[in-house]
Amino acid sequence: MKRRGQVEMNETLLVLFIIVILIIVGMVVYFRFSLAKIESIGGQLSEQESTVLLASASTLAEFRCRHRDCVDTSKFLPFRTTAHTHVFFYTALLGYKKIAFYQVYPAVDDTPCTLELYAQDDYPDTCSSWVVYDQQPTPLKQAITANTFVSLYFPETKEYRIGRLEVTSYA
Repeated sequence: MKRRGQVEMNETLLVLFIIVILIIVGMVVYFRFSLAKIESIGGQLSEQESTVLLASASTLAEFRCRHRDCVDTSKFLPFRTTAHTHVFFYTALLGYKKIAFYQVYPAVDDTPCTLELYAQDDYPDTCSSWVVYDQQPTPLKQAITANTFVSLYFPETKEYRIGRLEVTSYA
């Protein structure tokens, strides 16, 4: 009698152990799928955020022209210096992103603009790209890029050129 009771007790414990293992495996699978879905939603939100920033970046006071719907190229390099000086403020405001302007027409050699190139006599033709803000997270998982065309204003020569604003959101 005692032996039969021990066998039934062992069977009960074995069944309970298997049920607990199945519940744990089910929870792990469920949370993995939930985590994958949350990461996918995070990517979508990051893409929407970059689109909103893309729409509003050309109207920011840091870049905007006073008199027209354009961006002032003379403000790009001072903004980059200010963004490097006040990293915490602009990271809180803009997040982990890269904001860059590129001159599309007339075509110029693909040269990043620096203070030395800006100071040259033939300035609008010496450089064609301005990375005004670039803050990347340490574990870079993915990058989502959005583009739009803008009007670049060069106050030194009082001329307008066609440019492209590129906002890259890092996740």
